[in-house]
Amino acid sequence: MVSLDGILADRLSLLEVSFFVHGIGAVMLLLYILLRRGERLHLGGAPLYVYFVGLMGVALVTSSSFCANRVGAALTMAVSVAGQMAASALVDHFGLFGVPVIRWNWRRLPPCLLIMAGLALMLW
Repeated sequence: MVSLDGILADRLSLLEVSFFVHGIGAVMLLLYILLRRGERLHLGGAPLYVYFVGLMGVALVTSSSFCANRVGAALTMAVSVAGQMAASALVDHFGLFGVPVIRWNWRRLPPCLLIMAGLALMLW
């Protein structure tokens, strides 16, 4: 997907790429909803900050489209995974957004170092 987003970004603006990707996703979801007649959507009840996940999705698609042609799809994905791993570790450690607290411990260091070493090799 990242490679195709990058190719699309050569022909469209980043905003247009993001609109295109999310527009197709919205159409597919609407078709799915129509095919499952009678089942209602429940779009309320979650804390307000949870709905910002849509903004994060737009940022992810837009940034990966921007980066794919500049540094390649593999490096774009590697940096994305490493960043998401670091952010997830912080969320777990501090129990942000109401998730259960899972404290950082030294047993988690080797896999993180392995991922960072792979990222360093890709950058090299």
